[in-house]
Amino acid sequence: MTESEKDTIRLFNDIKVNLVRIPEGIEKTPDFSVETDKQKIFIEVKEINENEEEKGLLKEIDEKGHVSGDSPEIGKRFRPLIRAANRQLKMRCTSNEAGLVIIQDVRHFFTRSCIPEEEIKLAMFGDRVTWLGINSGKIQADLFDKNKTTTEQKNTTTSAVGLMIKNVQNDSGVFQDS
Repeated sequence: MTESEKDTIRLFNDIKVNLVRIPEGIEKTPDFSVETDKQKIFIEVKEINENEEEKGLLKEIDEKGHVSGDSPEIGKRFRPLIRAANRQLKMRCTSNEAGLVIIQDVRHFFTRSCIPEEEIKLAMFGDRVTWLGINSGKIQADLFDKNKTTTEQKNTTTSAVGLMIKNVQNDSGVFQDS
């Protein structure tokens, strides 16, 4: 069981919601389910750990005390998690059940996302672009372009993506809906 799955269980226990663990099988399925009076909800928990590049950055910080380089593309680490979670949710969300993806970034402070809410938004809806109409002089902001993981027709099984942030001072989980 991952750290994020344990944190999810603790969070739902704290808010007095009974999670049901879905047994792992040959096919990848969601991790948990919750049943309310009105609906069944399937939950897939995803965790962001350091990749090889980030491990190299941490090693460089340990050795040199600093690091130089470009920041990673915003949303890049979240996109594949949302895609994979949607595939897993599709295995169970067959009769209008809701699908919830919970993402927790458990990386080291230096490699963890500074703006995870924005990263989730860009991962779901695409890279943000701003268009400037030369003739009209109008600026249209918050338009999303390529690299979308969800649209009205694509990955519709995912009803919501939640961001779980651990309070490192007292080790408690905080859940934010994005």
